[in-house]
Amino acid sequence: LVALFVGLAYSGVLSFMSFYTVEINLEKVGGYFFLIYAIVVILTRPVTGKLLDARGANIIIYPCLLIFAVGMYFFSSATTSIVFIIAAIFIGIGYGNFTSVAQAVAVKETPRERMGLATSTFFILYDIGLGFGPYVLGKLVPEFGYRTIFEWMVVVIIISIVLYYFLHGKKESA
Repeated sequence: LVALFVGLAYSGVLSFMSFYTVEINLEKVGGYFFLIYAIVVILTRPVTGKLLDARGANIIIYPCLLIFAVGMYFFSSATTSIVFIIAAIFIGIGYGNFTSVAQAVAVKETPRERMGLATSTFFILYDIGLGFGPYVLGKLVPEFGYRTIFEWMVVVIIISIVLYYFLHGKKESA
């Protein structure tokens, strides 16, 4: 369920990046967003993987979701190339690490005979967020604009933090 909300929040970035960067006059730097994102993910995932094994999911998931929310806020309010690049870095750290750690948690918390079901359920819900998000957000863009829908995604990410706490985080803390 958390993956669905996180996928929904990120879906707008994937779907509307080019339109958004044209609207905010940052189309030149927009082409570097996913390159910067990918570099950040490559550099940080090995660290988060070791941290997951040593300290558990909460030490990664909460900061990742908070960093993703901050990155989405920067993304929604970017007016300069620097802020846009900072958004790419934060989203790479937050969203880019959340997905791998959340999948590991889904598999780790599942009995061996149900691992396939856990993995497929995780990706089905995640893909629903990624697939349904652009449709819903695309319907809202004409009325509210790109900046506003990206601001709303900060709220969606915060909701995902609360969901994570009640669905897994609280149990792991105990």
